[in-house]
Amino acid sequence: MESSNRFSTKKIALSGIITALSAAVLLLENISPTGKLGFYVLSTFLLSVIIMECGLAYGWAGYIAISLISFLIVPEKTAVLPYAMFFGIYALVKSHIERLYKLIIEWILKFAFFNLSLYFLWNIAVNVLQLVPGRLFEILHIAVIILILQVLFFFFDWLFSLWTQYYIQKIQPKIQRNF
Repeated sequence: MESSNRFSTKKIALSGIITALSAAVLLLENISPTGKLGFYVLSTFLLSVIIMECGLAYGWAGYIAISLISFLIVPEKTAVLPYAMFFGIYALVKSHIERLYKLIIEWILKFAFFNLSLYFLWNIAVNVLQLVPGRLFEILHIAVIILILQVLFFFFDWLFSLWTQYYIQKIQPKIQRNF
């Protein structure tokens, strides 16, 4: 029983540290003048460490905690919405979907999730926050923008998979020895 509690305590500690670090990354996203998208990606990658090291239940708890803490500490609350509605939850969704081991179904589900998230974020931006689309929409047709976003999402998912493989092959063995 003592070994089980010690293992659980380590998971809680690791999850807490990564949760705090992820919330700090989202705060940096808000105060940084550039590289904002990179901070969302980094916070997603950090959440994936909780999932890989501690499991999906800890991942869900970490996602909720990161979102709530970020809403408390980030001055511009709308800056947390992309994380809460796509980036953070995508780490969990991707983990669930990739357990199917059926590539075509996985990609259909991933793109469905991405487009559903995009739809909700767009509607919140335009209808709730009353943000007016920028000059980009005057230059490019909406269909072209949507196509570009699909390609960017594919690249993001590919990069996320590379990160996961790198973590499992290079970083996790070092953590396992000390954990």
